Amino acid sequence: MLTMAVVDDEREHIERFKELVARFFADFPRYGSEYNVVEFSSGEKLLENYAPRYDVIFLDIDMDGINGMKTAKLIRKTDESTPIIFITRMARYAIEGYAVAALDFIVKPLDYASFSVKMKRAFSRMAKNKSQRIQLNVEGEVVFVDVRDILYVEVLKHVVVWHTKKGDYRAWGSLKDAAEQIEDPNFCMCNRCYLVNLRHVKGLDKNTVRVGDEELLISRYRRKEFLETLAQYYGTGGA
Repeated sequence: MLTMAVVDDEREHIERFKELVARFFADFPRYGSEYNVVEFSSGEKLLENYAPRYDVIFLDIDMDGINGMKTAKLIRKTDESTPIIFITRMARYAIEGYAVAALDFIVKPLDYASFSVKMKRAFSRMAKNKSQRIQLNVEGEVVFVDVRDILYVEVLKHVVVWHTKKGDYRAWGSLKDAAEQIEDPNFCMCNRCYLVNLRHVKGLDKNTVRVGDEELLISRYRRKEFLETLAQYYGTGGA
């Protein structure tokens, strides 16, 4: 079931939003028939105990208290991928949305033609964001890890260490085995010991790459290929 959050401090706009959602799913049944709209009257209410449980967030920019842009910036501290679509009376305010990787914006008053286009784009992004899960055998237990949550993979002799957002996991194997298991073009080796998830690269130095909070050595042999792959990743807008 698709779960959408709509955040607006004006009741009539939330009701209009719900009308457009119902019409969209009636007109385009290929996107499914089951959905849930979770309503919030302020940014504060959305942020209270926030977790990335929504498939897409529609966020009004001009609200009392914490406005939509500030709300989005706080969301992005813990949630980098949930699509955010701004709702605004003036399109020029939505330009700031690039700073929080907003997917798009809709200008009030909401009209169906524009809304349906944005919804289709949101579905496209959600499909891209849908994470592949891989299975690891860790000390006799099976652990499932989302590929997008992997920061980098490290090999220490015959032990593979999976460094993820949720912690480290150790399993027997090789870096080659790990790469074949992941099957994701957004991973690249920076040397023979590290396989890096390009989504989590935060910076480069002359001979190192910063992944999460770690500095990893880029070998002379791997440097050209790694930098070219990283440039291509950013050149296509990431994934």
